[in-house]
Amino acid sequence: MRTPHILNSLVRHAALCISLSVLAAPAWSDQSADLERLDAIYRTALTDTAKALQELQAFSAQTTPDTPYAVRVELLRTRIPLLQEVGQVAATSDDIAQLLKLGQQQNDLAVIAQATVLAATRKTDADRPDEALPMLLEAKTLAEQSASPIALLAWNRALGTVYSKLGNLDKALEHCLAALRLADQQPRRQARAKLDQLSNLATLYISMKAPDKALATLDEALALAPQAGSQAAMATLKINQGIALVDAGQHARALAVNQEALQISRKAGLTETEIVVLINLADHYLRAHQYEQAELFARQALQRAERANSKGNAAVARANVGFALAGQGKIKEGAAHIQAVIAAYHESGSRTDEEGVINELADMYEKAGLYRETVGALRQQLMLNRDIFQADQAKAISTLQEQFHAEQRQKQIELLARENQLKDTELTNRRLQQSVTLLGAAVALMGAGFILLLYRRVRQTNQRLKEANSQLEFHSVRDPLTGLYNRRSFLDLMKRRPGPTEGGRRDTAIENQDGLMILDIDHFKPINDTWGHATGDAVLIEVAQRLRSTVRESDMVLRWGGEEFLVYSPRANPQHLKGLAERLLEAVGAAPVMVGAQAIPVTVTAGFIALPYSGISETVCNWEKALQIADMALYMGKVNGRNRAYGVGPLRVAPELALPVLDHDLSAALRADMLELIEVMGPAQSAPLPH
Repeated sequence: MRTPHILNSLVRHAALCISLSVLAAPAWSDQSADLERLDAIYRTALTDTAKALQELQAFSAQTTPDTPYAVRVELLRTRIPLLQEVGQVAATSDDIAQLLKLGQQQNDLAVIAQATVLAATRKTDADRPDEALPMLLEAKTLAEQSASPIALLAWNRALGTVYSKLGNLDKALEHCLAALRLADQQPRRQARAKLDQLSNLATLYISMKAPDKALATLDEALALAPQAGSQAAMATLKINQGIALVDAGQHARALAVNQEALQISRKAGLTETEIVVLINLADHYLRAHQYEQAELFARQALQRAERANSKGNAAVARANVGFALAGQGKIKEGAAHIQAVIAAYHESGSRTDEEGVINELADMYEKAGLYRETVGALRQQLMLNRDIFQADQAKAISTLQEQFHAEQRQKQIELLARENQLKDTELTNRRLQQSVTLLGAAVALMGAGFILLLYRRVRQTNQRLKEANSQLEFHSVRDPLTGLYNRRSFLDLMKRRPGPTEGGRRDTAIENQDGLMILDIDHFKPINDTWGHATGDAVLIEVAQRLRSTVRESDMVLRWGGEEFLVYSPRANPQHLKGLAERLLEAVGAAPVMVGAQAIPVTVTAGFIALPYSGISETVCNWEKALQIADMALYMGKVNGRNRAYGVGPLRVAPELALPVLDHDLSAALRADMLELIEVMGPAQSAPLPH
């Protein structure tokens, strides 16, 4: 059995951590000096967690009720993750409660949100993610209203972990990536924040059985690790790298990485991390059938876990001791250890862990030729699986119900906020009406001259209102970054476009066809990763300008989403679309995009199609289906090298034969020679594109 490791970081729980050294007695009159001293403790913790905790204990002993709020908050924020790193998880409960109380006393939404997230994380760490989920859903409003990137990062990270434990890996990945983006927005220690989130993302990829992605993410994190300077972070990265290497079948390299992690954790005094490494080393030697070595590491892990009162790790270590003894032929002695672990899991209600150990016990008995015992273990596993299924079903229903209630409460809060806003607006309008009435009376008394002046002002106000309405109308149909039309404006256009049964609709003749072309910027993510999101935005703006300046005035260019653009070209036959594709590829890719002094090579890949397509009525193949086919052509262009456009030409077979294939696989239709394909190559590139 092995154990993954989630990074406990000072930035993860303490993000703003104006952390800090203990040199003399606190002087509460000088808040900045105390924060600087806590900052020195943070730096100490990067290499010596035990020493940092001692300094924090001395600092805490000298605090009084008069200690400034900021100092007390940062003290707690600094201490909580350190206690977790050395395995004193239970000791964090009082600190989390104090942090929540302080935030509530000061009505500090960011601190309240972080304390709530920490309390939910405790439940997640205790294998109760179903209880953590509703807490985090209710904390969403606090995090968003605080507008704190620290609170939002903590909330997204914690929710990603909960969804991972609940098996909703798509949701987990969504929040994990959101936390990674927020790491770049942290006010301090961005490198450490990003390092933590990369580690969490790698852990999620391991859960998703994607070791290659996990290893690539860990390589990026390890390259960043020296900037953070944290031995705890380095040890955690090495542990997760070892697990990913095992999953990728690279056992020798995994062993070397785990040995590095063991040295780092022992040198830095990271008890909890050391236990995890010892467990994973024991698991390695069990897999390699080196049972004496496995027993040695498993017993070391068990001894340290019992000393640290780490019950979960102690159970895994004891199970590994049992399997190591059984591998040496000591079946009875090994089985006693394993049965003790099964009993402990059963007593604590950890049914999934209990089932996993029973399964391995059955395998052990079978390899030893003890078939009666094997059958007994399998029966025990079968009965437990039934219990787990029923319990999971009930838990899933309960979790969904709680999630629904939490979302309903959130909606009610938002509705009340809107109602209050509406009432405030109505009250303001009444006061305004009263003011206007009084003003009218005053104007009547002051004479015709003042009325004329007021009339002019009203005209000016109406003009400004008209301009504001015009701007509002513009932004409702335009993308705010590029100024192009947005998806909504295109959907409105398609609704107004005459349908196939209306008298005003053009026929399917070639000269009356419209054109759809979808384009996607090549390697856009590496541009963001290499030069930053501001440069990525500048590239989007410049590409939009080049596209807009190339098309006809009657054509519509819009930002379809992300780095995707759409060109709608009315009365554009396939030959016109081919020429248009050539011009657009040339306009974008012929010259690099200049952002400051940086020349960035940019190309696009496109797919295009005529509408109606190949003489088929739009009742059979409407614009949405046609665009889907064009999108498949774009994807084919990506696969075949990018910087090109593929056009979907006329059908060579009957529509009823081709369309069922085209609905889902353009490549299959081409292999079956069902249609023509138009290829347009982009301009040659002298400089390599970013990857």
